[in-house]
Amino acid sequence: MTKPGTVFLVGAGPGDPGLLTQRAVELMQYCDVVCYDLLVGAAILSQIPADKELLPVGYRGYCGTSIEYGMHPEVVEQALAGKTVLRLKAGDPFIFGRATEECRCLTYHGIDYQVVPGISASLGAAAYAGFPLTSNGMASDVTFASGHQTSKTLSNWAALGQSSGTLVIYMGAKKLNTHAQLLMSKGKSSDTPVAVISAATGANQRMLSSTLGEVGDQIDLFDNGDPMLVIIGEVVSLSPELNWRNDLPLRGYQVLACTQEQSLLQQIKLAGAVVVESFIKHQQLLNDADWQRVLAADALHLVGADSVCTLIRSCIANKLDMRKWHWHLSGDQAATESLAKAGVIAAERLEQALVLSNGVGANEIDAASGRYQLPDYELPDAKLAILDDIKALECLLATELCPDLILSRCPELVKTAQNRGYSARVLLATDTPLAIRACLMDLAA
Repeated sequence: MTKPGTVFLVGAGPGDPGLLTQRAVELMQYCDVVCYDLLVGAAILSQIPADKELLPVGYRGYCGTSIEYGMHPEVVEQALAGKTVLRLKAGDPFIFGRATEECRCLTYHGIDYQVVPGISASLGAAAYAGFPLTSNGMASDVTFASGHQTSKTLSNWAALGQSSGTLVIYMGAKKLNTHAQLLMSKGKSSDTPVAVISAATGANQRMLSSTLGEVGDQIDLFDNGDPMLVIIGEVVSLSPELNWRNDLPLRGYQVLACTQEQSLLQQIKLAGAVVVESFIKHQQLLNDADWQRVLAADALHLVGADSVCTLIRSCIANKLDMRKWHWHLSGDQAATESLAKAGVIAAERLEQALVLSNGVGANEIDAASGRYQLPDYELPDAKLAILDDIKALECLLATELCPDLILSRCPELVKTAQNRGYSARVLLATDTPLAIRACLMDLAA
Protein backbone atom coordinates (compact mmCIF):
# COMPACT_ATOMS: atom_id res chain seq x y z
CA MET A 1 0.00 0.00 0.00
CA THR A 2 1.33 3.42 -0.98
CA LYS A 3 2.18 5.66 1.94
CA PRO A 4 0.21 8.93 1.72
CA GLY A 5 2.13 12.07 0.91
CA THR A 6 2.15 15.17 3.09
CA VAL A 7 -0.23 18.06 2.44
CA PHE A 8 1.04 21.59 3.07
CA LEU A 9 -1.70 24.15 3.71
CA VAL A 10 0.05 27.30 2.53
CA GLY A 11 -1.11 30.90 2.62
CA ALA A 12 -0.46 32.66 -0.69
CA GLY A 13 -1.00 36.09 0.82
CA PRO A 14 -3.35 38.74 -0.54
CA GLY A 15 -2.13 38.85 -4.16
CA ASP A 16 1.22 40.57 -4.62
CA PRO A 17 3.79 37.79 -5.24
CA GLY A 18 6.35 39.86 -3.34
CA LEU A 19 4.35 39.12 -0.18
CA LEU A 20 4.80 35.35 -0.41
CA THR A 21 6.69 33.92 2.55
CA GLN A 22 10.06 32.29 2.00
CA ARG A 23 8.61 28.99 3.19
CA ALA A 24 5.83 29.21 0.58
CA VAL A 25 8.35 29.77 -2.21
CA GLU A 26 10.49 26.86 -0.99
CA LEU A 27 7.50 24.51 -0.97
CA MET A 28 6.59 25.54 -4.52
CA GLN A 29 9.93 24.07 -5.55
CA TYR A 30 9.54 20.97 -3.38
CA CYS A 31 5.98 19.69 -3.78
CA ASP A 32 4.81 17.38 -6.58
CA VAL A 33 1.38 18.95 -7.04
CA VAL A 34 0.01 22.43 -6.37
CA CYS A 35 -3.74 22.61 -5.75
CA TYR A 36 -4.72 26.27 -5.75
CA ASP A 37 -7.76 28.43 -5.05
CA LEU A 38 -9.23 30.32 -7.98
CA LEU A 39 -8.54 33.47 -5.95
CA VAL A 40 -4.81 32.88 -6.37
CA GLY A 41 -3.73 35.01 -9.33
CA ALA A 42 -1.35 34.50 -12.23
CA ALA A 43 1.41 36.61 -10.66
CA ILE A 44 1.70 34.08 -7.82
CA LEU A 45 1.12 30.97 -9.94
CA SER A 46 3.93 32.08 -12.25
CA GLN A 47 6.35 31.58 -9.33
CA ILE A 48 5.70 27.82 -9.46
CA PRO A 49 8.21 25.80 -11.55
CA ALA A 50 6.88 24.67 -14.92
CA ASP A 51 7.41 20.98 -14.13
CA LYS A 52 4.91 21.03 -11.25
CA GLU A 53 1.37 19.81 -11.77
CA LEU A 54 -1.19 22.59 -11.23
CA LEU A 55 -4.76 21.76 -10.26
CA PRO A 56 -7.43 24.44 -9.70
CA VAL A 57 -9.59 23.47 -6.74
CA GLY A 58 -11.98 25.16 -4.37
CA TYR A 59 -14.10 28.08 -5.39
CA ARG A 60 -13.77 31.79 -6.01
CA GLY A 61 -15.10 33.79 -3.11
CA TYR A 62 -18.61 33.36 -1.72
CA CYS A 63 -20.44 30.82 -3.87
CA GLY A 64 -23.73 31.12 -2.01
CA THR A 65 -23.95 27.40 -1.20
CA SER A 66 -22.65 25.15 1.52
CA ILE A 67 -19.56 23.03 0.87
CA GLU A 68 -20.13 19.33 1.40
CA TYR A 69 -16.51 18.22 1.82
CA GLY A 70 -13.74 18.94 4.34
CA MET A 71 -10.58 19.00 2.24
CA HIS A 72 -11.14 19.15 -1.51
CA PRO A 73 -11.39 15.58 -2.88
CA GLU A 74 -8.64 16.21 -5.45
CA VAL A 75 -6.18 17.08 -2.68
CA VAL A 76 -7.04 13.92 -0.77
CA GLU A 77 -6.75 11.79 -3.91
CA GLN A 78 -3.32 13.17 -4.80
CA ALA A 79 -2.00 12.72 -1.26
CA LEU A 80 -3.32 9.14 -1.00
CA ALA A 81 -1.47 8.41 -4.26
CA GLY A 82 1.76 9.23 -2.41
CA LYS A 83 2.32 12.71 -3.81
CA THR A 84 3.45 15.72 -1.80
CA VAL A 85 0.71 18.31 -2.19
CA LEU A 86 0.83 22.06 -1.75
CA ARG A 87 -2.69 23.31 -1.01
CA LEU A 88 -2.26 26.97 -1.93
CA LYS A 89 -4.90 29.20 -0.37
CA ALA A 90 -5.44 32.93 -0.78
CA GLY A 91 -4.52 35.01 2.26
CA ASP A 92 -3.91 32.97 5.41
CA PRO A 93 -5.27 29.41 5.62
CA PHE A 94 -6.31 29.83 9.26
CA ILE A 95 -8.38 33.01 8.80
CA PHE A 96 -11.80 32.21 7.31
CA GLY A 97 -10.15 29.44 5.32
CA ARG A 98 -12.14 26.41 6.55
CA ALA A 99 -8.92 25.08 8.09
CA THR A 100 -10.62 23.12 10.87
CA GLU A 101 -12.70 21.07 8.43
CA GLU A 102 -9.75 20.54 6.11
CA CYS A 103 -7.33 19.40 8.81
CA ARG A 104 -9.90 17.03 10.33
CA CYS A 105 -10.52 15.56 6.87
CA LEU A 106 -6.80 14.95 6.32
CA THR A 107 -6.48 13.31 9.74
CA TYR A 108 -9.48 11.07 8.96
CA HIS A 109 -7.71 9.83 5.82
CA GLY A 110 -4.40 9.30 7.63
CA ILE A 111 -2.66 12.12 5.77
CA ASP A 112 0.02 14.16 7.52
CA TYR A 113 -0.19 17.92 7.08
CA GLN A 114 1.69 21.10 7.88
CA VAL A 115 0.42 24.68 7.93
CA VAL A 116 2.31 27.68 6.56
CA PRO A 117 0.75 31.06 7.48
CA GLY A 118 0.32 33.78 4.90
CA ILE A 119 -0.31 37.50 5.05
CA SER A 120 -4.05 37.85 5.49
CA ALA A 121 -6.05 39.96 3.05
CA SER A 122 -6.91 42.53 5.70
CA LEU A 123 -3.26 43.25 6.51
CA GLY A 124 -2.29 43.60 2.86
CA ALA A 125 -5.37 45.60 1.90
CA ALA A 126 -4.93 48.18 4.65
CA ALA A 127 -1.19 48.57 4.09
CA TYR A 128 -1.54 48.98 0.32
CA ALA A 129 -4.47 51.37 0.77
CA GLY A 130 -2.32 53.57 3.01
CA PHE A 131 -3.78 53.22 6.48
CA PRO A 132 -3.02 51.08 9.56
CA LEU A 133 -5.55 48.85 11.28
CA THR A 134 -4.55 50.29 14.67
CA SER A 135 -3.36 53.78 15.52
CA ASN A 136 -2.80 55.67 18.76
CA GLY A 137 -5.92 57.58 19.72
CA MET A 138 -8.01 56.00 16.96
CA ALA A 139 -8.03 52.23 17.35
CA SER A 140 -6.29 49.91 19.77
CA ASP A 141 -7.97 46.70 18.63
CA VAL A 142 -9.20 44.96 15.47
CA THR A 143 -12.24 42.74 15.04
CA PHE A 144 -12.38 40.20 12.17
CA ALA A 145 -15.85 39.10 11.07
CA SER A 146 -17.31 37.03 8.26
CA GLY A 147 -19.88 38.90 6.21
CA HIS A 148 -21.73 35.93 4.71
CA GLN A 149 -24.41 36.26 7.34
CA THR A 150 -25.34 38.89 9.87
CA SER A 151 -23.86 37.86 13.21
CA LYS A 152 -23.71 39.02 16.82
CA THR A 153 -20.13 40.12 16.15
CA LEU A 154 -21.33 43.19 14.24
CA SER A 155 -23.87 44.12 16.91
CA ASN A 156 -21.35 43.67 19.70
CA TRP A 157 -18.78 45.77 17.85
CA ALA A 158 -21.24 48.60 17.28
CA ALA A 159 -22.29 48.54 20.94
CA LEU A 160 -18.73 49.41 21.99
CA GLY A 161 -19.24 52.94 20.67
CA GLN A 162 -16.13 55.07 20.18
CA SER A 163 -13.89 52.44 21.81
CA SER A 164 -14.75 49.83 19.22
CA GLY A 165 -11.53 50.12 17.20
CA THR A 166 -11.48 48.74 13.64
CA LEU A 167 -13.89 46.24 12.10
CA VAL A 168 -12.78 44.08 9.17
CA ILE A 169 -15.51 42.23 7.29
CA TYR A 170 -14.34 39.40 5.04
CA MET A 171 -16.68 38.40 2.21
CA GLY A 172 -19.07 41.12 3.31
CA ALA A 173 -19.44 43.39 0.30
CA LYS A 174 -22.44 41.57 -1.17
CA LYS A 175 -24.47 42.29 1.98
CA LEU A 176 -22.78 45.54 2.88
CA ASN A 177 -25.96 47.61 2.82
CA THR A 178 -27.56 45.23 5.35
CA HIS A 179 -24.45 45.29 7.54
CA ALA A 180 -24.24 49.08 7.44
CA GLN A 181 -27.89 49.47 8.43
CA LEU A 182 -27.42 47.06 11.33
CA LEU A 183 -24.34 48.89 12.62
CA MET A 184 -26.13 52.24 12.51
CA SER A 185 -29.20 50.79 14.24
CA LYS A 186 -26.90 49.62 17.04
CA GLY A 187 -25.47 53.07 17.58
CA LYS A 188 -22.61 53.59 15.10
CA SER A 189 -22.57 57.03 13.53
CA SER A 190 -23.52 57.30 9.86
CA ASP A 191 -20.29 59.33 9.42
CA THR A 192 -18.06 56.39 10.45
CA PRO A 193 -15.41 55.98 7.71
CA VAL A 194 -15.62 52.89 5.52
CA ALA A 195 -13.15 51.52 2.98
CA VAL A 196 -14.08 48.85 0.46
CA ILE A 197 -10.90 47.47 -1.10
CA SER A 198 -11.01 45.21 -4.15
CA ALA A 199 -8.19 43.05 -5.55
CA ALA A 200 -6.06 43.85 -2.51
CA THR A 201 -2.32 44.34 -3.22
CA GLY A 202 -2.81 43.44 -6.88
CA ALA A 203 -2.26 45.68 -9.88
CA ASN A 204 -6.02 46.19 -10.10
CA GLN A 205 -6.46 47.24 -6.47
CA ARG A 206 -9.14 49.90 -6.04
CA MET A 207 -10.62 51.53 -2.96
CA LEU A 208 -14.04 53.00 -2.34
CA SER A 209 -13.72 55.53 0.48
CA SER A 210 -17.12 56.22 2.01
CA THR A 211 -19.16 56.28 5.22
CA LEU A 212 -21.61 53.93 6.87
CA GLY A 213 -24.48 56.13 5.80
CA GLU A 214 -23.54 56.22 2.12
CA VAL A 215 -21.65 53.03 1.28
CA GLY A 216 -24.76 50.88 0.85
CA ASP A 217 -25.89 53.02 -2.08
CA GLN A 218 -22.42 53.03 -3.68
CA ILE A 219 -21.29 49.42 -3.47
CA ASP A 220 -23.18 48.05 -6.48
CA LEU A 221 -21.57 50.58 -8.81
CA PHE A 222 -18.13 49.90 -7.33
CA ASP A 223 -18.39 46.10 -7.60
CA ASN A 224 -16.63 44.82 -10.74
CA GLY A 225 -16.40 41.19 -9.71
CA ASP A 226 -12.99 41.35 -8.00
CA PRO A 227 -12.85 40.03 -4.40
CA MET A 228 -13.61 42.79 -1.91
CA LEU A 229 -12.81 43.45 1.74
CA VAL A 230 -14.59 45.95 3.99
CA ILE A 231 -12.78 47.91 6.70
CA ILE A 232 -14.73 50.18 9.04
CA GLY A 233 -13.31 52.64 11.55
CA GLU A 234 -11.59 55.97 12.04
CA VAL A 235 -8.23 54.63 10.78
CA VAL A 236 -9.63 54.69 7.23
CA SER A 237 -9.47 58.50 7.33
CA LEU A 238 -5.65 58.29 7.40
CA SER A 239 -5.45 57.00 3.84
CA PRO A 240 -5.05 60.36 2.07
CA GLU A 241 -2.12 61.17 4.35
CA LEU A 242 -0.34 57.80 4.46
CA ASN A 243 -1.03 56.30 1.02
CA TRP A 244 2.55 55.61 -0.03
CA ARG A 245 1.55 53.82 -3.24
CA ASN A 246 0.29 57.04 -4.80
CA ASP A 247 3.91 58.00 -5.43
CA LEU A 248 4.81 54.80 -7.30
CA PRO A 249 4.98 55.51 -11.05
CA LEU A 250 3.87 52.06 -12.22
CA ARG A 251 1.16 51.31 -9.66
CA GLY A 252 -1.81 49.73 -11.34
CA TYR A 253 0.25 48.20 -14.16
CA GLN A 254 0.70 44.51 -14.86
CA VAL A 255 3.71 43.38 -16.88
CA LEU A 256 4.11 40.15 -18.83
CA ALA A 257 7.80 39.24 -18.86
CA CYS A 258 9.96 36.66 -20.58
CA THR A 259 13.38 38.20 -20.18
CA GLN A 260 16.74 37.96 -18.50
CA GLU A 261 16.56 41.68 -17.66
CA GLN A 262 16.14 40.88 -13.97
CA SER A 263 17.57 44.20 -12.80
CA LEU A 264 14.96 46.08 -14.83
CA LEU A 265 12.17 43.81 -13.59
CA GLN A 266 13.22 44.52 -10.00
CA GLN A 267 13.07 48.26 -10.68
CA ILE A 268 9.62 47.83 -12.22
CA LYS A 269 8.38 45.91 -9.18
CA LEU A 270 9.72 48.57 -6.82
CA ALA A 271 7.89 51.15 -8.94
CA GLY A 272 4.58 49.44 -8.11
CA ALA A 273 3.95 47.13 -11.06
CA VAL A 274 3.00 43.47 -10.72
CA VAL A 275 5.21 41.29 -12.92
CA VAL A 276 3.90 38.00 -14.31
CA GLU A 277 6.56 35.61 -15.66
CA SER A 278 4.32 32.84 -16.97
CA PHE A 279 6.05 31.86 -20.21
CA ILE A 280 7.08 28.19 -20.16
CA LYS A 281 10.07 27.39 -22.34
CA HIS A 282 10.69 23.93 -23.72
CA GLN A 283 14.40 24.02 -24.40
CA GLN A 284 15.45 22.13 -27.50
CA LEU A 285 18.78 20.48 -28.16
CA LEU A 286 21.31 21.45 -30.82
CA ASN A 287 20.57 19.67 -34.09
CA ASP A 288 23.09 17.17 -35.46
CA ALA A 289 24.77 19.66 -37.81
CA ASP A 290 25.16 22.33 -35.13
CA TRP A 291 26.39 19.74 -32.63
CA GLN A 292 29.13 18.68 -35.03
CA ARG A 293 30.16 22.33 -35.51
CA VAL A 294 30.35 22.75 -31.74
CA LEU A 295 32.43 19.60 -31.34
CA ALA A 296 34.84 20.77 -34.02
CA ALA A 297 35.31 24.21 -32.46
CA ASP A 298 38.25 24.98 -30.20
CA ALA A 299 36.56 28.00 -28.55
CA LEU A 300 32.93 28.85 -27.76
CA HIS A 301 31.45 32.21 -26.80
CA LEU A 302 28.06 31.91 -25.12
CA VAL A 303 25.46 34.67 -25.18
CA GLY A 304 22.75 34.52 -22.54
CA ALA A 305 21.88 31.89 -19.95
CA ASP A 306 19.79 29.98 -22.49
CA SER A 307 22.88 29.20 -24.56
CA VAL A 308 24.52 27.64 -21.50
CA CYS A 309 21.43 25.55 -20.84
CA THR A 310 21.32 24.40 -24.47
CA LEU A 311 25.00 23.45 -24.43
CA ILE A 312 24.73 21.47 -21.19
CA ARG A 313 21.53 19.69 -22.27
CA SER A 314 23.07 18.82 -25.64
CA CYS A 315 26.18 17.45 -23.94
CA ILE A 316 24.05 15.28 -21.68
CA ALA A 317 21.99 14.03 -24.63
CA ASN A 318 25.17 13.17 -26.54
CA LYS A 319 26.85 11.63 -23.46
CA LEU A 320 29.70 14.13 -23.39
CA ASP A 321 30.94 14.38 -19.80
CA MET A 322 31.63 17.94 -18.67
CA ARG A 323 35.05 16.77 -17.48
CA LYS A 324 35.94 16.05 -21.12
CA TRP A 325 35.05 19.50 -22.43
CA HIS A 326 37.91 20.75 -24.59
CA TRP A 327 36.60 24.22 -25.39
CA HIS A 328 38.02 27.58 -24.43
CA LEU A 329 34.78 29.02 -23.01
CA SER A 330 33.81 32.67 -22.76
CA GLY A 331 30.49 34.45 -22.44
CA ASP A 332 28.55 37.61 -21.76
CA GLN A 333 27.57 38.42 -18.16
CA ALA A 334 24.44 36.26 -18.10
CA ALA A 335 26.26 33.29 -19.63
CA THR A 336 29.26 33.74 -17.33
CA GLU A 337 27.03 33.70 -14.27
CA SER A 338 25.18 30.63 -15.55
CA LEU A 339 28.45 28.82 -16.24
CA ALA A 340 29.68 29.65 -12.75
CA LYS A 341 26.58 27.99 -11.28
CA ALA A 342 27.60 24.85 -13.18
CA GLY A 343 31.13 25.09 -11.78
CA VAL A 344 32.75 26.45 -14.94
CA ILE A 345 34.82 29.64 -14.94
CA ALA A 346 34.63 31.60 -18.20
CA ALA A 347 37.79 32.96 -19.82
CA GLU A 348 38.47 35.90 -22.11
CA ARG A 349 36.81 35.74 -25.51
CA LEU A 350 38.91 34.52 -28.43
CA GLU A 351 38.37 36.12 -31.82
CA GLN A 352 37.84 32.80 -33.60
CA ALA A 353 35.28 31.53 -31.05
CA LEU A 354 32.09 29.97 -32.37
CA VAL A 355 29.19 31.97 -30.94
CA LEU A 356 26.16 30.29 -29.37
CA SER A 357 23.36 32.85 -29.18
CA ASN A 358 20.02 33.58 -30.80
CA GLY A 359 21.76 34.94 -33.88
CA VAL A 360 22.17 33.57 -37.39
CA GLY A 361 25.55 35.04 -38.41
CA ALA A 362 28.26 33.18 -40.30
CA ASN A 363 30.03 32.14 -37.12
CA GLU A 364 26.95 31.85 -34.93
CA ILE A 365 24.67 29.01 -33.89
CA ASP A 366 21.10 29.54 -32.71
CA ALA A 367 21.32 28.08 -29.22
CA ALA A 368 18.44 30.03 -27.74
CA SER A 369 15.77 28.38 -29.85
CA GLY A 370 12.97 26.58 -28.12
CA ARG A 371 9.23 26.40 -27.97
CA TYR A 372 7.24 28.58 -25.60
CA GLN A 373 3.79 28.08 -24.21
CA LEU A 374 1.58 29.92 -21.78
CA PRO A 375 -0.10 28.15 -18.84
CA ASP A 376 -3.72 27.05 -18.64
CA TYR A 377 -4.61 29.48 -15.87
CA GLU A 378 -6.00 32.90 -16.79
CA LEU A 379 -3.44 35.59 -17.50
CA PRO A 380 -3.98 39.31 -16.82
CA ASP A 381 -4.63 41.89 -19.49
CA ALA A 382 -1.17 43.42 -19.10
CA LYS A 383 -0.30 46.89 -20.39
CA LEU A 384 3.35 46.03 -20.99
CA ALA A 385 5.31 43.02 -22.22
CA ILE A 386 9.10 42.69 -21.98
CA LEU A 387 10.44 39.90 -24.19
CA ASP A 388 13.89 38.64 -25.21
CA ASP A 389 13.09 35.85 -27.65
CA ILE A 390 11.12 36.18 -30.87
CA LYS A 391 9.60 32.77 -30.18
CA ALA A 392 8.11 34.16 -26.97
CA LEU A 393 6.57 36.92 -29.08
CA GLU A 394 5.11 34.31 -31.44
CA CYS A 395 3.61 32.56 -28.43
CA LEU A 396 2.08 35.83 -27.23
CA LEU A 397 0.71 36.71 -30.67
CA ALA A 398 -1.12 33.38 -30.78
CA THR A 399 -3.26 34.46 -27.79
CA GLU A 400 -5.89 37.13 -27.29
CA LEU A 401 -3.55 39.10 -25.02
CA CYS A 402 -2.84 42.55 -26.40
CA PRO A 403 -0.34 44.63 -24.40
CA ASP A 404 -0.21 48.34 -25.13
CA LEU A 405 3.58 48.23 -25.50
CA ILE A 406 6.21 45.56 -26.18
CA LEU A 407 9.83 46.23 -25.21
CA SER A 408 12.82 44.17 -26.29
CA ARG A 409 16.53 44.50 -26.91
CA CYS A 410 16.05 42.39 -30.05
CA PRO A 411 15.44 44.65 -33.10
CA GLU A 412 14.05 41.74 -35.12
CA LEU A 413 11.46 41.04 -32.40
CA VAL A 414 10.46 44.71 -32.30
CA LYS A 415 10.08 44.84 -36.09
CA THR A 416 7.97 41.67 -36.12
CA ALA A 417 5.68 43.05 -33.43
CA GLN A 418 5.29 46.34 -35.29
CA ASN A 419 4.48 44.50 -38.51
CA ARG A 420 1.70 42.70 -36.65
CA GLY A 421 0.20 46.00 -35.51
CA TYR A 422 1.60 46.20 -31.98
CA SER A 423 3.28 49.22 -30.45
CA ALA A 424 6.85 48.10 -29.84
CA ARG A 425 10.28 49.62 -29.47
CA VAL A 426 13.82 48.65 -28.58
CA LEU A 427 14.53 48.55 -24.86
CA LEU A 428 17.20 51.11 -24.06
CA ALA A 429 19.85 51.05 -21.35
CA THR A 430 18.48 54.41 -20.20
CA ASP A 431 14.93 53.13 -19.74
CA THR A 432 13.65 53.64 -16.21
CA PRO A 433 10.21 52.98 -14.72
CA LEU A 434 9.42 56.69 -15.12
CA ALA A 435 10.41 56.61 -18.80
CA ILE A 436 8.35 53.48 -19.39
CA ARG A 437 5.33 55.03 -17.66
CA ALA A 438 5.64 58.16 -19.81
CA CYS A 439 5.70 55.99 -22.93
CA LEU A 440 2.60 54.06 -21.80
CA MET A 441 0.77 57.27 -21.00
CA ASP A 442 1.62 58.71 -24.42
CA LEU A 443 0.17 55.61 -26.07
CA ALA A 444 -3.00 55.87 -23.98
CA ALA A 445 -3.48 59.57 -24.76
